[in-house]
Amino acid sequence: MGSVLSLLVMFRFLLVFQVLLSSLLAVADVLENLPGPKNPTPLDNFILEGMKEAKVPGLAALTLKEGKIFWTGYYGWANIKEKRPVTQDTLFQMASISKTVTACMIMQQVEKGELDLDVDINTYLPFKVRNPKHADQPITLRQLLCHTSGIRDNWAVLEDQWVKNGDYKESLAKSLPAYLIAGGRFFSTKKSFYNWAPGTNNQYCNVAVALAAHVAEVKLKTPFETLCRQGIFKPLKLQDVGFLLTSVDSKKVAMPYSYRKKSGSFKALGHHGYIDYPAGTLRASALHLARFLMMFMGEGKLGEVRVLKAETVETMRKIQYPKLDKKQGIGWYYMRIGASRMIGHDGGDPGVATQMFCQPEKAGGIIILMNGEPKKGFFAKALAERLVDQFK
Repeated sequence: MGSVLSLLVMFRFLLVFQVLLSSLLAVADVLENLPGPKNPTPLDNFILEGMKEAKVPGLAALTLKEGKIFWTGYYGWANIKEKRPVTQDTLFQMASISKTVTACMIMQQVEKGELDLDVDINTYLPFKVRNPKHADQPITLRQLLCHTSGIRDNWAVLEDQWVKNGDYKESLAKSLPAYLIAGGRFFSTKKSFYNWAPGTNNQYCNVAVALAAHVAEVKLKTPFETLCRQGIFKPLKLQDVGFLLTSVDSKKVAMPYSYRKKSGSFKALGHHGYIDYPAGTLRASALHLARFLMMFMGEGKLGEVRVLKAETVETMRKIQYPKLDKKQGIGWYYMRIGASRMIGHDGGDPGVATQMFCQPEKAGGIIILMNGEPKKGFFAKALAERLVDQFK
């Protein structure tokens, strides 16, 4: 009997070892055989080697020069299990790059006179939002879009409410009051707001941008994503782009992955849905995003299509609260990549890392989209600097 039990234990051990070994081999195969160009250039090899080192399964990148697409590159896997490589049609989750699109839509409504950046948002909302510690101080759209509103991201709530492989089920009209109004199931005087008064400090906030989007949909009596589709996606011919999974072809979306060091394996994290979706769940391809960025670089115009007035783009590029933050415009911010001062946005979610920056005065820009979070961070930085060199 003892020998039989010993054989069973040994059999189970071998079975577990075989599964673990196959997993390790599978990941090694994923990284060592990343799809890429048939005749790779030195830049292609740099990217492929960087992906292996940083444990990134898939990547799309491009550069803009003289206001046009200059170079594109597609590498690795959009979906490992399905053996689906990254192509020009692959949709990536944009993470916080989404905020630039949200800000664009809101500024379109400001141009039309539907919204005012400096009016108390309670003028528009059916519920009243005030920081309980500064109940006499109004909050404005400009503050929401520049991270000076005093609204705070309560990550215990936001992460608990994340939806895997689906969209968040409640509308902004239900979830935001629950987060911002006393008595709401997500509300916390301490964790929903900072101690400082609106306009006196700045702290990055996703919920604030989602609230700005909701202000627009309340005033226009139109869902946020519909406003984006009507004012941005359709004019720029961005087909199969959206903030909701139900709005895009899910078979084209790159799966976000995390790399597990202990097991040496990739874990599919699923597609994200969350309360503050206007701040982060846009799905688009690198080429889609390039058209949007070229519009912004072109003073609000792409070809014969005008999306924003030139003076509106100028306002968005201007530092709004120089005493509080010397980098923040409206929805966009300035950042140094190497020696170059650029304007744009980056983004990060579990299994997602993105960059979109440009130098309008040089008509150059870069886009980098990944469905994994690069380890140690040096690869993303080095790649961005190398791409910027293409249009210096």
